[in-house]
Amino acid sequence: MVKDTMSFINGLKQFFRKPLYVLIFISFIISWFLILFGHIFTSVPQYYQFILIFIGILVGFNFLLLAISLFKPIEKLHFSIIIIVFVISIPLSIIIFRQFLLLFTSFCLIANQLLTAFFAFKLCMDSSTKFDDVLYENKKYNKYTRIFEFICFGLLTGLIFIFTWNILSSRIPIAARNSANIFRIIFLINVILIIIVITRLILINKFAAYITLFFVLAFFYILYIIIELIAEVLFPGDKTYAWYSFLIDLLLFIFIIGSIFDKVDYLEKKLKFIRAETISFFIILMKLITQLTKIFPNLPGLDIPLIERQDVFLLIIFIIFTLFFGIHSILLHKEGGKDDIEITEND
Repeated sequence: MVKDTMSFINGLKQFFRKPLYVLIFISFIISWFLILFGHIFTSVPQYYQFILIFIGILVGFNFLLLAISLFKPIEKLHFSIIIIVFVISIPLSIIIFRQFLLLFTSFCLIANQLLTAFFAFKLCMDSSTKFDDVLYENKKYNKYTRIFEFICFGLLTGLIFIFTWNILSSRIPIAARNSANIFRIIFLINVILIIIVITRLILINKFAAYITLFFVLAFFYILYIIIELIAEVLFPGDKTYAWYSFLIDLLLFIFIIGSIFDKVDYLEKKLKFIRAETISFFIILMKLITQLTKIFPNLPGLDIPLIERQDVFLLIIFIIFTLFFGIHSILLHKEGGKDDIEITEND
């Protein structure tokens, strides 16, 4: 677990060693804060126009850097070239929004759902498998501790389900009715994964004890998405919840960046023509577009059903990943070792 955490931190160190990346990252965070500030404290049209211009220029700048990174490492560009690129990005942002916004936004929104769901799943799965690996290291007691792990987190999952359902049913009956099918699907997926775990244990004596801890972590993320969907009902007139949502999204975004830069050599070897920095620029660009559509869903030329249902699609994709990647993990996970779905440089 410590080694996994250190590799993630090393990835962040590689990212933050590059001044231009730091500048873009800070600009990205500033844009996010500006959006939150406007959402919570003000509805002045001029303020939103300023945000639109700020994010538009940042999008244009990232788009140009993304295109350049396909042919030349950004870190090798002279400072004067970067300034020229920034100046060009100002009129380019207008062209992007007027001519290519619909197609490009659709692609970014879909990519955001897929990447966010995958890395959220990966974070839940990695955390649970690494915890299980720590228990496995004690050869004398690992059989008992892992059985205890499986049972305790299994009971905890059931208690969390019951507690959450009771809260929703008693305080927000409309939300409970809308969430009922989601809870049934999650329960069914958990049962399927448990059956596979037990069948595998009986047949080949391999025990994926971590799966119930994964249930707990995955359910908390699913609950977060559900709360996002019903935030206006849960917190009527109170917009401060947006800060908690921002914090979770930011932590997941940092995890994605760290994971990518931790695998720079691997990615560049496998992808051949695409550098890790190209992927990072795209992720930042993707997140900018996603945040832009959340605050400006009625921008001219934006007629995309996905914009208003982003959280719904994210929930669906995450649940699908939970089922299929969950089965994949159970079948291939090595007790006490690295999970086979985790990207490694030795693949």
